[in-house]
Amino acid sequence: MLFCISTTTFAQRISGVVTDEDQNPLAAVMVFNLQTEKKSYTNLNGEFTIEASANNELRFIRQGFDRNTKIINEGDFTRPFTISIVRTAQEIEEVQVSKVRLTGDLNTDSRNLTRIDRSAQVQQAVGVPGPPEKPRETPPPTLAKAGIIKYALSNLNFNTLYKNISGDGRRMRSSYKYEDLQDNIAWIRERVGDDYFIKMEIPPDKISEFLQFSMGLKPDINRWIRAKNLSRVLFDLEETLPKYLHR
Repeated sequence: MLFCISTTTFAQRISGVVTDEDQNPLAAVMVFNLQTEKKSYTNLNGEFTIEASANNELRFIRQGFDRNTKIINEGDFTRPFTISIVRTAQEIEEVQVSKVRLTGDLNTDSRNLTRIDRSAQVQQAVGVPGPPEKPRETPPPTLAKAGIIKYALSNLNFNTLYKNISGDGRRMRSSYKYEDLQDNIAWIRERVGDDYFIKMEIPPDKISEFLQFSMGLKPDINRWIRAKNLSRVLFDLEETLPKYLHR
């Protein structure tokens, strides 16, 4: 009798596992107690622990998945439970999120991640051009990309021939690739706070390294950045996370 009173009156720590619809464990899922406003996050095995009382409502939230809820009952205090969240169906035309910085605060992030970039929509509607592209000299084509005939013809140009012989063309391509990588890393970090990565078990001094690893593993991330589609970037980052931590 005393045990029953304590579980209904006082908050206790409960544990569980969050999986996707295929029963794969999900990391970085926010577990939010609606009554106490306390939150926790799942680890790489999908496991979490949070304080709760009987009849509290827990919400399970992760970008790219439909939200799920659970009302805590007495049995949940005696054994861990498993709950699944289902991947959100992707729209053909996705909402593009611009200049959103994740804070870890449920109310703020849920508003920001669903907000449409009104400024960009207005500019597109009235025909205002976007920011100018970075001025760059075009490097000479490579043999692999141009093919033997086009590559040979391009070298009839003395400037192109010199760049290929001197190695300037190769250095230009390497430099542009490095600049693009740093720009893309900066784009993500301007919009996603360090706390987001820390909760994913990535220390601040390894965040840029993780982003570079992820872009190499999933080159599509660069395409989502060009499209200013933060939600797809975060979705791909969460898929590369286990491989980065276990490499």
